[in-house]
Amino acid sequence: MKKLLLSVITILIVGAIAFTSCVKKNFDNPPETYSDDPGLKVNATILQLKNLYTGTPILIDSDWTVQGIVVADDRSGNFYKQIVIQDSTSGIPVLLNKSGLYSEYPIGRKVYIKCKGLYLGEYGKFVQLGSVPDNTNALSAIPTALIGNYVVKASYPHEVVPLTVTMAQIKTIGTSNIKWLGTLIKLDSVEFQQAYINTPWAQDPNVSSGTDAYIEDCDGNAAKQVDVRTSGYCNFRNGLTPAGKGSITGIFTRYNNYAQLVIRDTNDVNMKGPRCGGVVILPAVAVKLDSIRKLFNGNNILLGNYKIHGVVTTSVIDSNITKGNLILQDESGKAVTVYFGSNFHGFVLGDSLVIDVTGDSLLNYRGSMEIKIMGTTNATKVAGGKSVTPVTLTLAALNADLANTSLKDRQYEGALVKILLATITSTTTATYSGPNTADWSKTLTDATGNIILFTRKNALFANTNFLTGPKTVIGNANVYYTTNQILMRQLNDVY
Repeated sequence: MKKLLLSVITILIVGAIAFTSCVKKNFDNPPETYSDDPGLKVNATILQLKNLYTGTPILIDSDWTVQGIVVADDRSGNFYKQIVIQDSTSGIPVLLNKSGLYSEYPIGRKVYIKCKGLYLGEYGKFVQLGSVPDNTNALSAIPTALIGNYVVKASYPHEVVPLTVTMAQIKTIGTSNIKWLGTLIKLDSVEFQQAYINTPWAQDPNVSSGTDAYIEDCDGNAAKQVDVRTSGYCNFRNGLTPAGKGSITGIFTRYNNYAQLVIRDTNDVNMKGPRCGGVVILPAVAVKLDSIRKLFNGNNILLGNYKIHGVVTTSVIDSNITKGNLILQDESGKAVTVYFGSNFHGFVLGDSLVIDVTGDSLLNYRGSMEIKIMGTTNATKVAGGKSVTPVTLTLAALNADLANTSLKDRQYEGALVKILLATITSTTTATYSGPNTADWSKTLTDATGNIILFTRKNALFANTNFLTGPKTVIGNANVYYTTNQILMRQLNDVY
């Protein structure tokens, strides 16, 4: 195997180079300050190590040791099963087959890497250090049981100042900037392009493993835009990209010939100033649900700079609705279904919420209006134990309202309603729901008409026998395609 033909050098990493304030310093299990250093003999720089790679994986079969400071870990999930280390010459990702690496190798930890037996390889021309390559030449991660043989922990914490660069300096990968790959860099006076502001950092990983969003400076030169790449598995993917101008810090990477920046978490981003040209991004305006509903014109739309508020009148945790959904109602008497995607939002009946819906979708979902929220981080609970007084209606009045084909003109869709002297009947089971689809729908009848009383099979009261005879029934009015429904929430909604 090709050997590492380098002059023996001892590299003294400047361990106290200052980190900027954007570096996250709080960990789930904060490592204690650790001053011990095993003092391994360092005989190569990271750049010298990387320069060995010529296009195909190479086994390092000489006793070379490098050292560096961890500048990226896996805490947020934007880096997965790897740490990125850098010294005064360059940086490199080290692939480790273990989760929760930040507890042992957090940002700021000095480490030694004993390279003999490891491989140099690449992903999209971005040089990596890892274990045996597969048949596609992709490196595997160092097995969990062997990590300690190669990665040696040293002192903590150390601070590293990100190198401040310009868009022009990193846009094109070349001899002037290739040494910066794998290191912490910072861009000042930049902003996300208009098409990428107030959008989720990343799509659901079932849609795409990563998402690209482009930043630019005030020159307006499209040729100098840089890609900010974010993993669909990171814990901040549902947050929104900022709309202002400022700085962004991250690891300088590449994918083939394209420059990329990967942030560690959103603390690496400080874009709160006016955009290029002096455009000021105003805070979201609080509006009532009545106003939001009136925006709907029959087609799916992206909402502007708004935030809504209201009380949760039904939730998956304690009511009768599917995962990711809740129904919110405010003092205007209007309500709307709010969908958080596959996220388990954790809100319960009676929670008072404020939700920033800027850039979210307002749409018709199977006959009822819905706001599709891009992540639970946009929703804030301000109080609990609140109640909403249901409006008393006849079924004739409710059906007439829900029959309106203009969703924005419906008064009671989603709202909490009360029907008096109504009876529940069924041709299937004597329980509110059951295992078969036909069991989920009962008929609710008053003197003026009838409607479907719908209960999902996994509702907490699904297998309870429904009450017979004239009763008062409370629930959320709903339309499913063209079928009018009431969704009772709990057993005490019928009495």
